[in-house]
Amino acid sequence: MLLGKALSDPTRVRILHALLRSDLCVCEMVDALELGQSTLSAHLQTIRQAGIVETSRRHKMVSYALTMDAKRLVEPIFQAHEDALSVDHRLTRDRARIQERLNLRSQGQCVFGPGQLDRAEDTKK
Repeated sequence: MLLGKALSDPTRVRILHALLRSDLCVCEMVDALELGQSTLSAHLQTIRQAGIVETSRRHKMVSYALTMDAKRLVEPIFQAHEDALSVDHRLTRDRARIQERLNLRSQGQCVFGPGQLDRAEDTKK
């Protein structure tokens, strides 16, 4: 497993941190992490090649989840650095947006494409 390469980039750290919380489909990650789909896909490819995530498909939606082995390795790393991570404003925002995006699921599944959080914020204004 090429865990070092996966953790060597701040964006990949954000992705792994998000996947510790829940399996997520691409559109949920695009919204929650505020990344372009092509940027996200490039980082996911690196993580996937490292054997850290597994994918599943439900219709057009592709979901990503940490493999059990990766979760056992990654979780203690994030726990050991919890104090430093808790003051990272980007990760704090990611956590809130991930929860908002997960709240949009129907029967535990993503049913919307990307852009849902931005649309919800626009209607609040």
